[in-house]
Amino acid sequence: MGISTRRLAPVRPTIARPCGATPSGRGTDLCRLVVSVAALALLAVAVPAEAHQQGVSYSEISFEDGRVRYDLTLSNHDVPDADTDANGVLTDDEILSVFPALRRLFDRAIIVEAGGARCPLSLEDFSQVTGGGGVLFRLRGTCSDEPPIRVRFGLLALAGSDGYDFAKIRWRDRLEERIFTRDTTEVVLDESGGVRATVRRFFLLGVEHIATGYDHILFLVALLLVSGGIRSLVGIVSAFTVAHSITLALATLEIVTLPSRPVEAVIALSIAWVALENVVFDRSAGRWRITFAFGLVHGFGFATVLRGLHLPSRELAASLLAFNLGVEAGQVVVVLLFYPIIAAIQRAPQRRAIVGVCSGLILAIALFWFVERTFS
Repeated sequence: MGISTRRLAPVRPTIARPCGATPSGRGTDLCRLVVSVAALALLAVAVPAEAHQQGVSYSEISFEDGRVRYDLTLSNHDVPDADTDANGVLTDDEILSVFPALRRLFDRAIIVEAGGARCPLSLEDFSQVTGGGGVLFRLRGTCSDEPPIRVRFGLLALAGSDGYDFAKIRWRDRLEERIFTRDTTEVVLDESGGVRATVRRFFLLGVEHIATGYDHILFLVALLLVSGGIRSLVGIVSAFTVAHSITLALATLEIVTLPSRPVEAVIALSIAWVALENVVFDRSAGRWRITFAFGLVHGFGFATVLRGLHLPSRELAASLLAFNLGVEAGQVVVVLLFYPIIAAIQRAPQRRAIVGVCSGLILAIALFWFVERTFS
C-alpha cells in the first residue's frame, strides 16, 4: 500500500503548542501548510450536521389480483407543510389539512406501470406509525402484473433531498429490494434479476453510506491522527470492522435493537472521546480496545439503513454481507485518502501542535452533534 513501517518515537503527554519556527527555521511553513490542509479536510467532511435519518422513507409495492398496493411511510418532518406548529409531532388534523395537496403531489411523483400502461394510483387513507415516528400513506389502484413493471419514485428529486427511499416490490412470487434517491428515481423489473443484482445494489449502498456518513468518517480520521505504526493502524481498523460487523448483523436480524436517537448521540460522543484522547494523551498503544467498544455502537448506526427494510430470510444474508462489504470498501477508501495527510503530520517537526489543532476541531464538531442529537 506504500505505507511506511517506520515506528514513531514515543512522545510524552504535553499540551499542544501553536506552530512556530524550529531553531533552524525549518518546519514552520510545513507545519502551517499541514494544519491548513487538515483543517480544510476536516471541515469539508463536517459541514453537514446530521448523518442518518435525513429524508429516509419506505415503500412497499405489491401486485395481486389485478390491483397494485403502494404503502409509503414518511417521517414526520418529511410530510410537506403538515407540521404547522413546528413541534416535530403530527396530529391527524394536521395531516388531513394537507391531504388534498398530498394527493396531487403523489400523483406527480409516484408512477407505476405494467406492460407499458400506467396504473392509476389514488391516495386512499393514512395511519400514524406507533410511537410517532412517521405516517403510513396507502395508495391503491387497478393494475396488471404484465412485465415490464416500472416504478418511479420522484419525491426526493422534487424536494431536492439527499435521502433514500427503501422499496420492497412484490411481483409474481418475487421480492425485489431497491433504493430510490434524488438521482435514481426509476426501477424496471422484468423476468431477469436475482441475487447478483441484490448484492450489487447493497454493496453500492454500503459504499455510499460511508461516503455520506460524515460522523463515521470523522471517527476514522480522529483515530488515524494518532495511529502509531502500521501494526497499530491495522489493529485499530480491524477492531472497528469486527465490532461494527457484529452489531450490524445483530440489529439487522433484530436479535438486539436499540432506539436510533440515543445511538446517534453516543456515536457523536465516541468521536469526542477519541479527539479528547488525542489532545490529552497522544498515544496509540491499546487504542484498539476503545475502538472495538465504540465500533459496536457504530454498527447499530449502520443497521438503521437495513433494519427498516425487514428483509426476508432468503435475501437477508446476501444483502447484509454485500452491505457490510460496501462499508468496508468505503472505509478503506477513507483511510487511503487521509493517510498521506496523516503521514505528513507524523513527520512534521510540530506534530504535537498539529494533532492538537485538528483534534480540537474534531472535538468541537462532535460535541455540537452530541448536543443537537440529544436535545433537538
